[in-house]
Amino acid sequence: MQFEPYEFDESKNPNISHDVSQLKELAHMGGYLCVAVVVFWLLVETLVYVLPSVVSLEREKRWLGGIGSELTRQENTRRDDKLQRLADDLAARMGVPSGVVEVWVSSGDTVNAFATFGGNVLMYQGLLDRLPDEEAVAAVLAHEIAHVKHRDPLRGSSRGLLFAVASAAVSGDTGMAQLAASLEGLRYSRTLEAAADEAAVQALIGRYGNGGGMVRLMQTFEQVEAENGTAEGPQWLHSHPDTRERLLAASRQAEKMPHTSHPAPNVWRQ
Repeated sequence: MQFEPYEFDESKNPNISHDVSQLKELAHMGGYLCVAVVVFWLLVETLVYVLPSVVSLEREKRWLGGIGSELTRQENTRRDDKLQRLADDLAARMGVPSGVVEVWVSSGDTVNAFATFGGNVLMYQGLLDRLPDEEAVAAVLAHEIAHVKHRDPLRGSSRGLLFAVASAAVSGDTGMAQLAASLEGLRYSRTLEAAADEAAVQALIGRYGNGGGMVRLMQTFEQVEAENGTAEGPQWLHSHPDTRERLLAASRQAEKMPHTSHPAPNVWRQ
């Protein structure tokens, strides 16, 4: 007598749902959710893209310039007339209306600079002390002025707020929602930084006939990162593109025009 194994009828297993209509309903709900997320994403991107066209640079300065001033006017912050004149020249070459960009210098030793609402730009003395020449200083200014021109402070803050609110509303886990919004904000920031670098090199070529200042600025950042060990960690956790990639991109863009052999000295060093 030949033994034949018993085949269990899975349709009689009470632990498995066999309601096909229920599975279809779940699939439809998942599809609707994906479509809703995509539609919302497109709406946010459209709003952030259109918003600067509605709110001009002059209006932003009138409405939000006070907030920007508060963010840049730190302890021992000062104005520098020569630095402002350099910024005014670069801004004019970049198509930014006269009087929009205001440059402030902080006595802090941080190696950084940033642009915020209303055309306010803050440069730290720590960065000025590290830059080798005037063209490298101009590269910083042109990069921050590009952020002003592109309306990046307004775009970044409004976009971040919208995504944070939406992700918190969709997800019951506010921690995961905030993490997702933060990672998306970092990715978006890296795209803005790359665009500002490119616009800055063009402004440097317009003023000095070359983009060597941006190359030397990136070399300075590489030196600082090597000293402090701040270049470590995965790229997706950074708000700026990898400095080596920025240096290579600036070099490719700048090599179209020869570098000056003897750029003007950096008179802003202490």
